[in-house]
Amino acid sequence: MYDTKWFLNYFRLTPDGRMSMGGRNDLSSGLDLIESARNLGEALVRIFPQLKGVPITHSWTGQLGLTFNVMPYIGQVDGIYHAFGYAGHGVALSGYLGKEVADLISGQSSASPFTRISPETSVFYHGRAWFLPVVASYYRFLDAVS
Repeated sequence: MYDTKWFLNYFRLTPDGRMSMGGRNDLSSGLDLIESARNLGEALVRIFPQLKGVPITHSWTGQLGLTFNVMPYIGQVDGIYHAFGYAGHGVALSGYLGKEVADLISGQSSASPFTRISPETSVFYHGRAWFLPVVASYYRFLDAVS
C-alpha cells in the first residue's frame, strides 16, 4: 500500500506481522541515516497514531537514480552498456532491465521500450544537482496543500 504524496510513503505487513514502511523525505545526496529514520518514524506516527512508542527495529537509506523525465534508460555508448535511472523502482526494474542489457551485450535485440528513449538533460544541469533542494521544497509544499 502507498499514498499519493510527492514524497510518498509505502507500507506492507511482513510475514511475522510487523509493519515495513518506506519513503523519502528529501532529495539530498547527503542523507543522514539517523535523521532520515527519525523523519520517516514521525511520518509513520502521523499516519498511524496508534504506533506511537513502538520501536523501529531496522532502518536504511540510499540514493535514487533520477532522470529528468523520470524514465529509466538502457543501451550502450562507446561499447559501455548501461541501465540507469530507476527513480526508486530499482528493486522491481533492475532484474528485468539487467536481462535486457544482457541481451544487448549478446547481440540480441531488446523488446524493452526503454531502449528507444534517449536520456534528456537540462541546460541548468552541469554535473551538480544544485536545484534538488528547490525541487524538494516544492514537493513538500504540494504535499502540504493536498
